[in-house]
Amino acid sequence: MLFQIKSYLHFLWKSTNQHGVHSPFVYNLITKCFYNRKKRASYASIIPIYKKNTPEISLKNAKLLNRLVPYLKYRTILIPENASGFISQVVSINNAVSVSYAIEDQDSFDFIYLDIKKIKNNSDFLDTIFSKVHNDSLLLLNSINKSKESQSFWEQIQNHPKTKVTINTFDFGFVFFRKEQEKEHFIIRV
Repeated sequence: MLFQIKSYLHFLWKSTNQHGVHSPFVYNLITKCFYNRKKRASYASIIPIYKKNTPEISLKNAKLLNRLVPYLKYRTILIPENASGFISQVVSINNAVSVSYAIEDQDSFDFIYLDIKKIKNNSDFLDTIFSKVHNDSLLLLNSINKSKESQSFWEQIQNHPKTKVTINTFDFGFVFFRKEQEKEHFIIRV
């Protein structure tokens, strides 16, 4: 618990909002999606699912995931270690998506969700995941600041040659592969 408190204080010290961002792609993502407070019809469906499960993310983050999919126009989603089905339900509500649980299901995915607590920190797994992305894909990691091991894995992903843009929102780590962008790392308060 002490580690998480220290991590959060460090996050607050280093983080910014949209005003510290000079990338148009990231600025628009933050202002039009992350900070979008308009009530979506899907939120009414998320709440009972949230209450019925033992979700690994907050209700606020569940709503963010639900609006992220249409904002980025994603259709194919991979959730390889999602035993509860909570994340797949949240991203599917009022979104026309195809959710896969097996990494072999297709050549590439628009959106890959991983919970760092549920995966092993090994380079073979990471190479397999990175082989399933395209230029506009998002790799979203949950629990990037839960432990020293999680932070170490997050840093490994940030330093991967395919990684171009990362956004640390404390709970989530967003990884984009946009070849047209310079490598940048953002720490954003959501």
